[in-house]
Amino acid sequence: MSLPAVRGGFEPFDVLDIEGYDFAFDDIPNLHELFAAARARKPYAIVPFLGTRAVLFLTHDLVTAAFKDEESFPASAIYAATTEPVLGHTIQCMRGAEHRINRKLVVPAFRRKVVTEQVEAILEPLAHELVDRFEARGEADLVTEFTHGYPVRVITRLLGLPMDDEERFRRWAVDLFHFPMAPEAAERASREFTEYVTPIVARRRIDPGDDLLSTLACTEAEGRRLTDEEILSFLRLLFPAGADTTYLGLGNALYALLTHPEQLARVSADPDEELEWAVEESLRWEPPVGLLPRVCPAPVRDWQGLGLDIPAETPLIFAITAANRDPAHYPDPDVFDIGRRVRPTLAFGDGPHVCLGTWLALAEIRAALKVLLQRLPAMRSVEPTRVRGLLGTALRGPESLRVRF
Repeated sequence: MSLPAVRGGFEPFDVLDIEGYDFAFDDIPNLHELFAAARARKPYAIVPFLGTRAVLFLTHDLVTAAFKDEESFPASAIYAATTEPVLGHTIQCMRGAEHRINRKLVVPAFRRKVVTEQVEAILEPLAHELVDRFEARGEADLVTEFTHGYPVRVITRLLGLPMDDEERFRRWAVDLFHFPMAPEAAERASREFTEYVTPIVARRRIDPGDDLLSTLACTEAEGRRLTDEEILSFLRLLFPAGADTTYLGLGNALYALLTHPEQLARVSADPDEELEWAVEESLRWEPPVGLLPRVCPAPVRDWQGLGLDIPAETPLIFAITAANRDPAHYPDPDVFDIGRRVRPTLAFGDGPHVCLGTWLALAEIRAALKVLLQRLPAMRSVEPTRVRGLLGTALRGPESLRVRF
């Protein structure tokens, strides 16, 4: 594969370490083996990405350091180009005081105590509603009939939005995440979503309830509240980020258990003790956000003492899936073992932009698995499947999970 030289002409970028795949778009079937082989040579790799070269960080230590280094690799540098045109100026696009204040305004809605109080009453009933639709058939595709719709329903009800429009919200969530690959659909979804939600935000300003949207509208920090546009931008981010990544995370957890019957039996025998660890291990073993693109806006010399000079405007890839299987951090990393008892992994990121919805996502996946194990105790896979890249290379999950029970 012939690629143009990256601006700056630094020596480490003259040779690709991995060839044959574009790490922006391609599904890579042997991803884990590819990363293990590359990591055995050095802790990073130079790879093809959007017709140029990117630095792929492969170890737990490097990915952690990269997440925390907002000075060298600010989140705003990538999100301003890839999401801001349709999501707006979200918290991902912010730095410094603006980011600090907005995070203070948003965090109260996602604190563990608040999530537990607001969510526990709706998560399991929602899961039961979905299982009711297919239980009598004795078989189902858990992706299309459960995991894909469950997180959207959770977010919709947490925000206090009309339940009759949940299918529209699911479509908007999917389309918003496909910019810039499908810009027209993403722009239309952004416009329709904004027109729908704007009057609801105005009503919650005047007459707040006990829902998450009212919390966003009424919380104060450092003498101010979120503006309407800040709320709208956050909601445009929440639906695709919260829905798509959680449905993939839930699908990956189910895939892990269905392909490891002994681990599934262990969880089923003692869910009170084992369920939370099954969720943690599945997020380590196969995180939904496998590869997180960033960019290096200014030149960086000898980052982390690697002898690596990174030119300005170089794409970066934080390989979460590689970090989570780094043998220097996790013994026997390719083994799915709920007895590992390791927490946390990098599945939700790290540093200033660590995922705000971590506790919500964990609660959703735990509740969904609990209900599925209760209702479908004889659940077993009937069709070979695998985890694959479903939105470019970055987001990973099974396309289908056909089961009988």
